[in-house]
Order: sequence, then structure tokens, then C-alpha cells
Amino acid sequence: MTGSSRDEIQRRFVERFAFGAAAPETDAGLDQLEEALSTRLPSAYRRFATRYGAIDTSAILAMVAEDVPEHPDVQEFYTASGAIESTRFCWSGGMPDDVIGIASDCMGNPIGFRRAAEASDDAPVVFFDHDFLTVTELAPSFDAFLAWYLDRAERAG
Repeated sequence: MTGSSRDEIQRRFVERFAFGAAAPETDAGLDQLEEALSTRLPSAYRRFATRYGAIDTSAILAMVAEDVPEHPDVQEFYTASGAIESTRFCWSGGMPDDVIGIASDCMGNPIGFRRAAEASDDAPVVFFDHDFLTVTELAPSFDAFLAWYLDRAERAG
């Protein structure tokens, strides 16, 4: 995946892992998410959400469980309103308030970003484990996050 463009990584991720289709998120919906959670989303994620929406990626679980069981799967990407609701719920359950969720694994643990005051092209992706109340960086960028799953799928054949 090294050297692949953002558009190619995102397209290939959706083609490989999305179960069914989802309505693309609107810029207005993402603006509401930013306002509600006092953050700015990275351009990489905004591009993904406005092209592909809240896709179901439950097929990733089997691949990750077999290949790298300590790495979280991605069960689903949230809608903008779902991200607001889930993030607020997780904040009340011990997730640090500098983390926002844009997706979750099969156990309901949020995957997302740290809140940002300024917009950026891309940002590290973090994982909040609600059992241990820990935050772990999964990838240095959203693009790298998606590419990690594609790389594993290509290795598996």
C-alpha cells in the first residue's frame, strides 16, 4: 500500500470490506459533529465519510482474529449523529474527553481521533478500550489505518 493515493486506499478499503452500501455523510452533518464535539476532523476522514458514509465492515473481524488477535477489528463506521451520541456516551463511561469516536470494534470500543482545535490533512487514529480505560494509537494517520487492514488482507490472499 505504500505509495498508494488516499483515494485509492479508501476505494480499495470499501470495495474489500464494506458490507452493503451506505449513504455518504454530508458536509453539514460533519460540521454538526465538529460543533457538537468541539473538534475539527482531518480531511482524510471527511473525504472518506462524504464518499462512503457509515459503512459496515464486520467482515474484518475474522481476518484480524486469525492474523493479529491483539489488534482491534472495525465493525462499523458511525454516522455523524452516531459519532456524537457514541462519543458522549463513552465520555460518561470513562473515555478521556480529548478522544472522539468515528467507528467501533465488535465489542463497542470506539476508534477515532484526539480532538483538535484546527483542521488538518490527516491525524493519528486511536482506540479506546472501555474495559481497561486505555487509549492506544493504532496508526499515525487515517490513511495508514485503512492501509493496515488492506495489507493484512493482501497477505492472507
